[in-house]
Amino acid sequence: MRSVVYVLLGLVVASSARRGVREWELENLARNAKGEISDAELGIMNLKNAMQDPSLLKDMAETLRQPEGRGELVKMMANPKFHAQAKSAADNMRAHGISANFLNPASYARKQGSSKTLQTLLLALNPVAASRSNAAPRTGNADMSALDELIELAESTPGPVQYWDPLGLSEMDFWGAGNDATIGFLRHAEIKHGRVAMAGFVGYCLHENGIRWPFPLSSSLPDYSSFEGLSAPDVWDATPLAARLQIIAVIGFFEFWSEWSGALEAAGMTHHMNGGKPGQFPAFTFLPLPLFDPFGFTADLSEEELATKRLREVQNGRLAMIGLFSLISEARVPGAVPALAGLIKPYDGEVMGPFSAADAGLPGVSSMLEGIKDIFPWLK
Repeated sequence: MRSVVYVLLGLVVASSARRGVREWELENLARNAKGEISDAELGIMNLKNAMQDPSLLKDMAETLRQPEGRGELVKMMANPKFHAQAKSAADNMRAHGISANFLNPASYARKQGSSKTLQTLLLALNPVAASRSNAAPRTGNADMSALDELIELAESTPGPVQYWDPLGLSEMDFWGAGNDATIGFLRHAEIKHGRVAMAGFVGYCLHENGIRWPFPLSSSLPDYSSFEGLSAPDVWDATPLAARLQIIAVIGFFEFWSEWSGALEAAGMTHHMNGGKPGQFPAFTFLPLPLFDPFGFTADLSEEELATKRLREVQNGRLAMIGLFSLISEARVPGAVPALAGLIKPYDGEVMGPFSAADAGLPGVSSMLEGIKDIFPWLK
């Protein structure tokens, strides 16, 4: 709901700047100046009046159609002062129990007798939500679309940022599979990358602090002396090629298994792009214990408790992705993260490249390195 408050408040203010202030706006401003209503209440009252004013809605829709109008809106929404005021308005509505449907675009578009101007505005604000509003009313969470579930999940997530999608990825259609499938793909990818980042962040910290396994990596590496003094990204480059290929092969197998319909069906799961649960991983049928929770610590938890743990996993994954890239950024460009200055060993390679010139014997590596010279000129 808060994100809709931001957009509508921005449109009201931007449109007012283009066509002048209306009488009800002057009255509300006068009451605000006298201290009769707060800034948050002023914003709510202006929104209510704006939604009843067809000519203002027409101006707002026209504003969205013009590049300069959209630019004004983006500039205003980026203003920290405006952001704080809009947040205050949303919090005040929630504190006073004002229904979220007041600012639900779909509910406005669904109303009988709604003006074409209002529907046009809603389409400009959120074409996916507005077009879905003409469908049959939803009867429960089981009937919610993936976008509805995504917004509901974001709005229920603790923290200052709720539903925020500046690139509009949640409204796209990847590979022609549909919007629901696209959101399933994005949510699964986020969880998967968050898990990798959590492991990577811990591993990075362990290496930088000289913590090693108590056993040799292989017969050719009886100790860890060859890794001493290296940054964590350098360890990958210093690992024998055969070991790196094994790691890539294992990761590839995990990817195959998590996408294979046979494994999913055997575990009673549905693919995450076909309505399945994002982040799920089918058990290995050839192992006596499941890879996830082999000792059954979560077996007796209720669905609500599991949902809370899944939410925590997403939040920790997001934090880990930020944390890991802060470590990598400081290693690649010393001083890039002032808080880590002097604490991280430098690295002059390419963190996103699994192979370097030392691996030119592998098929395709030489061509790959030659092709990226213009893109990454700092690579040797």
